[in-house]
Amino acid sequence: MRQRILRSIAAMLVLVMLAPAALAATYDEINQDQVFFKQSQRGTCTLAATAMMLRRAALLNGDENWAQITEASCRQAFWIAGCGLPYSFSYGEMTVGHETLPGGAANEAVLIDLLEAHPEGIMLHAACVPHGILLTEYKDGQFYCADPSEYVGEGIIPIEEAWGTRVENSNAYWYVTSEVAEVEPDLPDLVPEEVTVESSVADLLAPLDQPEEDTCLIGQALLAGSEDN
Repeated sequence: MRQRILRSIAAMLVLVMLAPAALAATYDEINQDQVFFKQSQRGTCTLAATAMMLRRAALLNGDENWAQITEASCRQAFWIAGCGLPYSFSYGEMTVGHETLPGGAANEAVLIDLLEAHPEGIMLHAACVPHGILLTEYKDGQFYCADPSEYVGEGIIPIEEAWGTRVENSNAYWYVTSEVAEVEPDLPDLVPEEVTVESSVADLLAPLDQPEEDTCLIGQALLAGSEDN
């Protein structure tokens, strides 16, 4: 009996370890520092920001080769020398489009809706600066971005810390038009549950740990008692 229980537990553990991970990524995964990088040279901010957007989209779609999306690979795929980003292009199976913004304070509501529909973010451009950034999130009344400029902080920062580009002065954006998976919720801490499960298994197996000699002695005592009666 004990061996059967242990074999069943071992089989379940193997199945858990072999189960494939969810295709979509979590916010922690698409926000990790390795996803973001700085532009390689002056004038390629829009290219670098777009590459970071495509990295996040690839992560959400379960692409294990997301890190191979770089400024150099994007330059080869769709960059137009002397002009910059085209209004529409593709990178592998992903497609990207372009739209303009109404301008001023009216941009805020548009960008909030866009980020709700595009967890991978959008490439936001302010022609008056000029500069392009990856707008990543709107949370608790605050816009966040990843700025490819070397003159600002790395990773995700408040948009107020970006190099010149703001919500109100932006005039256009590029976004992924192909399908992108929804963000997976971050997994909760399972340590307390694991401890509880182990305790339950130990309690289940405890009666089976009684030595056979003790069991035999109990049986003999019962038999002797029945003979006295």
